Amino acid sequence: MKSFRLIAALGLLCTAPAFSAPALAAPDLNASVAPNYESQACTTRMLAGRWMFATDVGHQNLFPGGQDITAIGIFRFDRQGTLLDGVFDATIFKTAFRPGITFTGSVVVNPNCTGTLTFVTSAGTTRTDSIVVLGPGFVRGMSQDINSLWTYEMRRL
Repeated sequence: MKSFRLIAALGLLCTAPAFSAPALAAPDLNASVAPNYESQACTTRMLAGRWMFATDVGHQNLFPGGQDITAIGIFRFDRQGTLLDGVFDATIFKTAFRPGITFTGSVVVNPNCTGTLTFVTSAGTTRTDSIVVLGPGFVRGMSQDINSLWTYEMRRL
């Protein structure tokens, strides 16, 4: 009885196009599978919004003995690339914990998704970093200062 039902169901599907699935197109084996990076150009505007950052352990010669430092904080970019409302906490190895350091600055993103982030902190330091936009909510950066070895990542909040 089961085989009769199966045959009847298959017959119904074959004779009633309204119940059958559309035919799948054969894949184009000559089509390129490489992404079109030119249509995926990055812009400064794409970073507008709220962000957080966290550094890896860095080394900074500004502190006695050139101590290691870590930092974590939040900020936002406007559509023109102005960095606003930045605040972070930093821990300096065997020296100090510095909470609530404010910073302002700007970012410039190139079409190839590289760029620069420049900022000034309330502690009196100015820095320029190289950045790479890895996606709409993910950026990696590193300091261009030979006395401050920093790497970090930024995530959209």
